[in-house]
Amino acid sequence: MKRHHFLCEALADLKTLQDMMMNFHSKYFDQLLVKIVGSDTIPFFLITHNGTHLRLMDTVKQFETEFFRIEAVDQEHCRGIVSLLRAFDYEGKDTNNIGDVIRLEKTATKKSIELGSISAIQLLKPDMLKGKFIIEPKW
Repeated sequence: MKRHHFLCEALADLKTLQDMMMNFHSKYFDQLLVKIVGSDTIPFFLITHNGTHLRLMDTVKQFETEFFRIEAVDQEHCRGIVSLLRAFDYEGKDTNNIGDVIRLEKTATKKSIELGSISAIQLLKPDMLKGKFIIEPKW
């Protein structure tokens, strides 16, 4: 039960940080935090007890992903609502290989996750949602 409490707390903390980035407005600088970070999302993946990444399916757009954005946390029942992030490689094809991911795209698909089967959370760089990349020549 303690592990579940830790995961719920960590996701709630992540949600608070993400909301702070999105909702912070300055009289002079507007949404400065979003401009600095370059995104309103802190992407992450979840690691299950058997050491694999949790993968969820978007049945409408027909893609599978292991990249998520936190939308809500129910601390009482230790559940998280996540939206799916679609991952693309440099050719614009779907991928779940973290080494090939060039860009993450937000989707409207939301899923509820029971955190009992999750053992860890791994945060990713928010700039993965910017889609900017440079391919350097080999020579």
